[in-house]
Amino acid sequence: MFDFHQKRKMKTVFSSRFTQTVLIILSFFVIMSAGNRYMIAREMAERRSAAETEIQALQDRRENLEAEVQYLSNERGVEAEMRRQFDIAREGEQVVIIIEDEDDASEDETTEAISIPSRAWYRFW
Repeated sequence: MFDFHQKRKMKTVFSSRFTQTVLIILSFFVIMSAGNRYMIAREMAERRSAAETEIQALQDRRENLEAEVQYLSNERGVEAEMRRQFDIAREGEQVVIIIEDEDDASEDETTEAISIPSRAWYRFW
């Protein structure tokens, strides 16, 4: 008999408007919290993928820099880099200037004149 009264009491408590309102409010806050956690997890996943791509780019750059340091660590690499940047030659070497044919040069000049704007400092060079 006690179980019957207890069940009836529980039924009246859960079917009251106050209890239902409290349960709906609690459900709303739980759903909002779960939504916020989902958005945070999604943002963290995006940040992680961005960080991983940045790490990969930095590792590639490091490998390139290490290869360049290795290239410049010997005399031949230093000499090649100096020749490339400063247009220098060793003693006893001669500079060779290759001149194009006049017909080819005039065609190139006309195409350059069309593509390059005629500013004063362009004419200087």
